[in-house]
This record gives sequence, C-alpha cells and structure tokens, in this order.
Amino acid sequence: MLVITRKEGQEVVIGDPKAPLGIVRIASIKGDRVRIAFEFPREIPVHRREVADQINLGESGEDGGPIG
Repeated sequence: MLVITRKEGQEVVIGDPKAPLGIVRIASIKGDRVRIAFEFPREIPVHRREVADQINLGESGEDGGPIG
C-alpha cells in the first residue's frame, strides 16, 4: 500500500503519466472531512468501500438498480 500526503487541490496520477488511467484530486479539506474527486473513464468502476462490499455480497439498491 502506498500512503502519501496531499494538500487541497493537489492530484495523484494513476498509471502512465503520458496516458493515465485516471486522476485523484483532493477537492477540499474542511475539519476532519476530505472531499476527493476521481477522474476515470466510465469503463473503470469507482466505488466507496461500503458500496463495493454490498456489490460483492450481491445486494442491490431499493429499486433493484445499482448502488453507487
């Protein structure tokens, strides 16, 4: 696992910098809350851990649609 420190507005490039898979940006920091922006192609799913766990358990949203 890689652990790094970033300030508000700074980014992390995922993959080859010339053709990145995606970018993670620290959108804002307020108190103990950090907003993180993800720029990835739609083909690459990005889920919060609790949503990924629900998907792995085979659960879906109330309307039967995906949880997001």
